[in-house]
Amino acid sequence: MTKLKSDAIAKAIYSSFSEGVVTGFEELAERLRRVDVIIALAIRKQQSRRATQSKGNYWGTLVTDQEVIELLQNHGEVDLATPDSATTEQQLATTLALRDRAGGRIGSLRKAFDLDGDDIDLLLLALAPEISAGYGRMFAYLNDSLNQAFLTVDLATRVLRSQREQRMALQTRLMPSSPLIRYRLLLLHPTPENVEAYAGKRVYPSPRLLRWLLDDEVLPVGVGLQPIQTGSEPFIPTSVNDRLDALSDALPGAVTACLIGGTRGAREGAAVRIARLLGRRLLQIDLDHAKPIMDNPYDLIRDLRLSGAIPLLTNVSDTQEDPGQRTRFLALGKALETLPHPVLVSGSTQSGVRAFLGATRPVVSIRMQRGSKEERLDAWNREFINRGWNTTQAPELAERFYALTGTTIPEVLDRAEAESGGQEPAPTELWAAARERSRPVFRGLATQIIPTYSFSDLILNERTMKQLRHLVTYLAEQEAVFHEWGMSKVRPRGFGIKALFTGSPGTGKTMAAEVIAGSLGLDLFRVDLSSVISRWVGETEKNLREIFDAAEGGNSVLLFDEADALFGNRGEVKQAQDRFANQEVSFLLQRLETFEGCAVLTSNLQENIDEAFLRRFGAVVEFPMPSPEQRELLWQRAFADSVPRGTDLDIPYLANQFSLAGGSIVNAALNAAIGASNDGEAVHMRHAIISIARELLKMGRQVNRGRFGEYYDLVADL
Repeated sequence: MTKLKSDAIAKAIYSSFSEGVVTGFEELAERLRRVDVIIALAIRKQQSRRATQSKGNYWGTLVTDQEVIELLQNHGEVDLATPDSATTEQQLATTLALRDRAGGRIGSLRKAFDLDGDDIDLLLLALAPEISAGYGRMFAYLNDSLNQAFLTVDLATRVLRSQREQRMALQTRLMPSSPLIRYRLLLLHPTPENVEAYAGKRVYPSPRLLRWLLDDEVLPVGVGLQPIQTGSEPFIPTSVNDRLDALSDALPGAVTACLIGGTRGAREGAAVRIARLLGRRLLQIDLDHAKPIMDNPYDLIRDLRLSGAIPLLTNVSDTQEDPGQRTRFLALGKALETLPHPVLVSGSTQSGVRAFLGATRPVVSIRMQRGSKEERLDAWNREFINRGWNTTQAPELAERFYALTGTTIPEVLDRAEAESGGQEPAPTELWAAARERSRPVFRGLATQIIPTYSFSDLILNERTMKQLRHLVTYLAEQEAVFHEWGMSKVRPRGFGIKALFTGSPGTGKTMAAEVIAGSLGLDLFRVDLSSVISRWVGETEKNLREIFDAAEGGNSVLLFDEADALFGNRGEVKQAQDRFANQEVSFLLQRLETFEGCAVLTSNLQENIDEAFLRRFGAVVEFPMPSPEQRELLWQRAFADSVPRGTDLDIPYLANQFSLAGGSIVNAALNAAIGASNDGEAVHMRHAIISIARELLKMGRQVNRGRFGEYYDLVADL
């Protein structure tokens, strides 16, 4: 390219240069004019070298002996500018004002990452070939390789600096500790020729930065990342608002806030409130699913700085037994410490967060509290009125679903509206949506049981029935007593109830838990002990904490069936396993006392339960073996009305002769019906006798003539 031609190109490019303020694509196009000048100057210097001229049309495809000598003599320095390039040098100085101009996306980028002018030059050079292939061809020319149509570390320093010391200083801007590389604004990669030398590495912008500049992508998208809308004010109880006001001076700074207790919606509501106070966006990050973030934590920091969003971390584990996972968690915590604004952590304790984020960042706690009935009613009424709906259902919803706060109430109404086809929903749809939204998520640690029984299905003595009805009354009236009558001042941790059901297998303990849940319209979840108990130290406590945190709030009933394995007696420490088992029991004692929900534990023997738990139970209900009269009723119900019965089927005899629990009677009746159906006839006495014998054998009890009398010959060979 001749000097006259290059001068003409430069003149044409910069004749329209102005200092006007522009935005969007215009801003990026104007800032890239500085790149044009830098490249034009570098090309002119390259063309002025004698070695370049000697290669003629073969420049870019070979390296001559003369060029090697020149490189050795000049220690690899770019030749000094010739007097003919003065115009381009002047243009380069002029574009400094364009590079350093405040405002626009580049200006925001510079402020967010504390970048200087040299960082912006490097960034613009790396961006250029991603925006236009013409820049790539010019870079290939300057790299003297058609296979290197991109920016390299060496090329970046050559076109921006002339002296070796200056180039070495500039190269530090592309080292791992520099803001451009640390925050993954620019990425480094070996060239196609697998050049391992640092100076030969390719320099290119991260795809996320390109999308932010060109596609106006403010918040990142991906698995485990969920932007939360902050446009409307959520319902926050007065006590939580007071706590946020008390922290108003600390929240704008580099502080970590733990949102503890309550439901997920309550914690999200507090996070939205904080984001609105600070005028920032909010991004929820589920650490259980955001694997790419765990692998490259500074990708997250880059995105948060680009968007100015506050992170809301969920599923933060206090303990990590996997060394690799623990290392990744600590690396993420170290990266989060560099954020100049708040980090919000949902559902974790201060001690766990300090271990995760380190001790250099202040940690404050914001405990979720239940709003008063008046506050909840006002929130429901406000949402109904905003949608133009009738408010008649608001009082009952506010009283029953007292744990629904924060972002949850609008979500309930959105769900109900969708179920009704975009119309105002009926009461049944509103209640179904409220139950669905308040339902805890246990992630495989508990199984939902749909309650199908009522009090009329229970066959128990009067004393036990009164105790069960009292439990229902307690749960139904506790809202008024504790929060309207002020009894929470007398017993601050008394909300909810913990009950122990004891008795032989099959006496109706699990069925009674279903009745309690069904009577109050609550969901019942049976804890899967096989998933909860772990052989790894600390994992059992972690699983239990997750269960109790999810069920906090009282909109569901937790059932620990056969709870002896978890709530058993602490013993003398004789080996390491004993100490860890005792730690699990101690953790349960503390967590059960602070749990504000309904938990039912069942056990075959009360003696198996640690005595320290008994004080924490609001009720201990014993389920005795049924009396002969009760067994007769159980047998009558066990055979459905439509089951054909033989004339010899003597139910009073079965009830008086065999002392069986209700569960065993149901099993025996079912097996008798199966046998009769197989024989193609009605249920006769022999079918019932054989089924009872098999049930007794299953329980390890004897089958003898004294018990079976005249029917013994039917079961003698079993």
